Amino acid sequence: MSLLLPLALCVLSISATTALADTAKTGRVVSIPLQRSFNRNNNILVARRNARTKIEKGKAMMQLAPDVDFDEDTHDIEPDFGQVRLTDATDTYYYGVISVGTPGQNFTVTFDTGSANMWIPGVRCTSKACLQHNRYDHDLSSTYQPLNGQFAIQYGTGEVRGFTSQDTVKVGGITIKDQPFAETTSEDEVFELPDTEFDGLFGLAFKSLASGGLVPPMVKLIEEALVDEPVFAFALSQGHRSFGELLLGGYNEMHYKGELRWMRVIRAKYWQVSMEGLWYGDSKFNLLSLSKDKDLGNLPLDILLSSNTTSDPHQPIQTIQHGREIEAAEKARLKAKSKAKEGDDEMNLEYRRRHPPTDSSPKIKKLIPTGGDPSPETSAIMDTGTSFLLGDPNTIQLISRIIGADFRTGDMSCAHLQELKSVWISLGGFKFEIAPEHYIYRDHEKKTCSSAWVPSYDSPFWVLGDSFLRAYYAVFDMKDKKVGLAPINMPLKHF
Repeated sequence: MSLLLPLALCVLSISATTALADTAKTGRVVSIPLQRSFNRNNNILVARRNARTKIEKGKAMMQLAPDVDFDEDTHDIEPDFGQVRLTDATDTYYYGVISVGTPGQNFTVTFDTGSANMWIPGVRCTSKACLQHNRYDHDLSSTYQPLNGQFAIQYGTGEVRGFTSQDTVKVGGITIKDQPFAETTSEDEVFELPDTEFDGLFGLAFKSLASGGLVPPMVKLIEEALVDEPVFAFALSQGHRSFGELLLGGYNEMHYKGELRWMRVIRAKYWQVSMEGLWYGDSKFNLLSLSKDKDLGNLPLDILLSSNTTSDPHQPIQTIQHGREIEAAEKARLKAKSKAKEGDDEMNLEYRRRHPPTDSSPKIKKLIPTGGDPSPETSAIMDTGTSFLLGDPNTIQLISRIIGADFRTGDMSCAHLQELKSVWISLGGFKFEIAPEHYIYRDHEKKTCSSAWVPSYDSPFWVLGDSFLRAYYAVFDMKDKKVGLAPINMPLKHF
């Protein structure tokens, strides 16, 4: 599942990538950087340590290690083998460049763990969205082969349609021959400029999720032994126009602190893991459990935020530990419920389900999965194609109330950000921190703030997008069907 959000993207330079693509070798680990500070050993720590002074005003660059090539014209690091520049577009999505066909035609794509298909605009597409983007012309490629299948994916706010093709695809210095993908012939307006400036999607989910039975690119990389290990990893940076890394065929121990916490994928379709609960700060109340009774959303905040003084915050916490606390919570709930206005549509989630928000802000205007089999347990998927944190409306309503955000739009005051606490989420038996700087978006130019917590009315699981994944180095193991997370170690930014 991909949530495509409006944000301006910059044009990427791919000349070095094109020149190096033909040197790809079987079994080589491939690095796709999203941060502009890597040497041939993928060591981000050796670069950009001190500000350079001999550059144009307002640009700060760092000294580079001797084995890192530096472009004096662009003030940037020349890509080494296997490196493709990917960009953070105002912390809402990340994109990079691939080439398709022979000779190569270049496209910017979102590398998306929430979908499994690869698709790009076709030259026969006359939708406004296609005309605004790079379009693939298979008549110009000597390695093109038709597959003659129909292709369609319906998202929550839009649809793409087209037909299936097969051609050579180059990504991160690897050449994938006969890669199946879709050429779109129509795209809905959600893909139009200025909302969406990247051209297409590059799915990294499991084959069982792929539409039309097409083999996902990562699966083909594994099947043809083009990577050392059936693993890929993301290190997402934070900061508009900053860079990080997608590594194909392995993971980089330099990019995380401590040890990876491995979680079993409970259903090999999405990267879906079990989810046990949510806690705000050191509160003892599991918001995920409380929200199952919609009336508990009216509990006074002093009860919801009461501290847990006996438990280690890194370990699972019991929602209500003592009978007296249960009794007090119940009394407070009944009192709050009696004061609630009858027929208050603003707090009535059933009404919300019948009347979804119509706000056209970036947090609403995105692609949300429709349908899908419900999970046998509360679960969450790791989705690099989603910007925000999507969950059940009851729990999102609780979180929004606690942090002072509007439940419908996410808008909130910037005046009390320093008072906000981290949210802890339990996944696969481990607790992970989501700090305020990750779940709050702040526009310094407009002087506005908004919440990354967004209600989802159709998804059968929680969706943990870039707001969560930016805080962690994420390793995806397709063979053993597991996901590993560890605190990210990428302090360098470019704004």
